[in-house]
Amino acid sequence: MDAHWLKITTYSDHIGFTISTLANLALLILLAIRPTKAIGSYRYLMISFCVFSLFYTSIETFLRPLIHIYDNTIFVIQRKRFQYSETIARAISSTYCGCYAMSFTLFAVHFVYRYYATCKPDLLRFFNGFYFVAWVFGAIIVAASWGFAAFILYPETDRTKAALLHILNTSYNLDPDWVGNVPYSYWRTFDGVEYLNPRNVIGILQHGVIMTVSFGTVFFCRFETYETIKATRGVSDKTRELQNQLFKALVIQTIIPTFLMYLPTTMLFVTPFFGLNIGCYGKIFFWAPATSRVETQTNVKSIQSSASRVG
Repeated sequence: MDAHWLKITTYSDHIGFTISTLANLALLILLAIRPTKAIGSYRYLMISFCVFSLFYTSIETFLRPLIHIYDNTIFVIQRKRFQYSETIARAISSTYCGCYAMSFTLFAVHFVYRYYATCKPDLLRFFNGFYFVAWVFGAIIVAASWGFAAFILYPETDRTKAALLHILNTSYNLDPDWVGNVPYSYWRTFDGVEYLNPRNVIGILQHGVIMTVSFGTVFFCRFETYETIKATRGVSDKTRELQNQLFKALVIQTIIPTFLMYLPTTMLFVTPFFGLNIGCYGKIFFWAPATSRVETQTNVKSIQSSASRVG
């Protein structure tokens, strides 16, 4: 079954790459040719999203990642396209993990902008000039810290090496010399007794803090934005239409990260801790970023319309 799943994920990755690339390029062209004075710094925010999405999609296509949960370990496996050292392989895989954190962070930044635009328009100045660079640089630092934690805090052990060989031989029929991996393993064995690995627990706590802060930001901004829209219902048809567009986009973009990113990722990290080894189906949790990026772009029109309302 895992071999069939390998084919499914390969095809889905190709489809996702094509859709995401075309959507991002189309949005970049749209932002370049359309008048953008009305939406202000939101234009640069969307450009940042597009550039990141193109990078994320490219590295995902290059790695052809597999997520496999076995022996209480999450294996983030890459299939090499050519030979390079294990250190480079781990660095690239860790970068991929960091990109996942970047998705969380950019969602939060996006909601902060929406919150400022709707509730506190005078604070939009903090998305201009140097401040905008600081937002982007801050998001990169958060993503880099996630990737660095994956690289440093989750080294291979004799146990994870043996488990990986078993997976490659029995599930995917892949040559170990042509794969790299980051093993998210919470346990270590000593004299036949399992113990929590403090080093690995620190890593998962770091990941958890990033997810919690990101989700908390999204939830707070969504709640405050909704309350503001509800309290300031427009009397003109145009204003009501813009407010309805903003509300619909707000609901969709809250549901997407909650049910396709935050909850699945939480489940991904929890299942191996409790010995729920779901094997190749761990990959399901990592379809979420590509899905959410495409969904975000399909709502750009309504978001831009609402942004123009606040100048």
